[in-house]
Amino acid sequence: MEIGSRIRFFRIQNNMTQEELAQEIISISYLSKIENNQTSASIEVLELLCERLGIKLIESEEYTQLKELHDWYHLMVARKREPVLEFYESYECKNTNDSRVAIFFVLFELRHFIFTNQLDKAEDQIKKIDLYRDIFEVRMNYFYEKFVGQFYYLKSQFSVAMEHFKAAEGILTSSVHFESWETADLYYYIGLNNNRMGKLALSIVNIQKALAIYQSLYDLKRSAECQILLGICYEKIDEFQMAEENYLLATKVAEGINDSSLLGLIFHNQGVLYSKIGKSEEAIEHFLNSLKHKADDMVIGRLRSIHGLIDEYYKSGEYKKCQKWLETGLALVENHQGYPEFRIHFTYYDYLLNKLEDLQRFIEKDALPYFEGNEHHLQVAYYAEELGKIYQENHKYKLASYYFSKAVSSLKKHSHLNQ
Repeated sequence: MEIGSRIRFFRIQNNMTQEELAQEIISISYLSKIENNQTSASIEVLELLCERLGIKLIESEEYTQLKELHDWYHLMVARKREPVLEFYESYECKNTNDSRVAIFFVLFELRHFIFTNQLDKAEDQIKKIDLYRDIFEVRMNYFYEKFVGQFYYLKSQFSVAMEHFKAAEGILTSSVHFESWETADLYYYIGLNNNRMGKLALSIVNIQKALAIYQSLYDLKRSAECQILLGICYEKIDEFQMAEENYLLATKVAEGINDSSLLGLIFHNQGVLYSKIGKSEEAIEHFLNSLKHKADDMVIGRLRSIHGLIDEYYKSGEYKKCQKWLETGLALVENHQGYPEFRIHFTYYDYLLNKLEDLQRFIEKDALPYFEGNEHHLQVAYYAEELGKIYQENHKYKLASYYFSKAVSSLKKHSHLNQ
């Protein structure tokens, strides 16, 4: 890497301004030219700048550290939480003189923040990386695009996430070599994101690509995850038998490798399936089993199953049990940062159960704007229909018609038929 690019990278990493770095050495304008590789400075000047940054003028190549970092990243891909956390806590080469090592550490640290759901830190990391992205080589750009896609997926900004995933796919399918497990992982996330966007045919295609690779690698857990996602896709297009078959295949694997978290995921989605076909008792049983298999740190997974229980108990008129799980869900949201989607869902049921006033206003001012802003078309359809019913009951037929039309329009956007 050119010395000017190195100096700019390490300056930004050290949170130094150009003024702070240049002070009593050179002018700010001259430093700017150096950082942009527009001039050749003297060895004396470069040594003074590097000394202030705590790096050496001559860059070392630390292949061992690069391998350690890539092994750490592979642990994140494989969902090995404890080894991932242990590596990050014990890693002692964060102030390396090798710019490639330093950049890959910053990128994989971004993935670490996403992996541990520290989205505020991830967002700050992305902003910092954007200041020196122009110095990245192709492989670095691939990881940047993929990780930023994963960040926006967790932020429920699925269209933005897809732009980054497609950029990563473009790099992946070029001449750059990546391991097959990396290819599978990207296709899995593209399929996952397509699923959330309601593009189910595209989701199935990408998940089948990932599944074929995982099966060739004998990666049982990731194969099971693909089977679960295929089941979700088939459930959404009302192919219930195919969905159940995929869940059963996944269950056999999860039981065979004794993976409790995987079983929790399967039980939840079986609960969703039974709810959709009107088998409320079976749905409740599976949501409860799902929670038993989910660890305390699986916050999103627990919130989803709790939401399923609240919905089923409310539909079946078991309001005391519904209230109990509503309180559990609200407490879980309060104890963790974020999760606005579930805060809205639970607040909605709070209005229903406790017959609070202004439900109409809550849906109009809070629920619909949030889901429309994040392109959650299915949720927009649900809340628009509920609002239409409220206006219809109050004989405000023009407003009722407007929201019923919005519900239909949102369903069309969500439908797999419109891909």
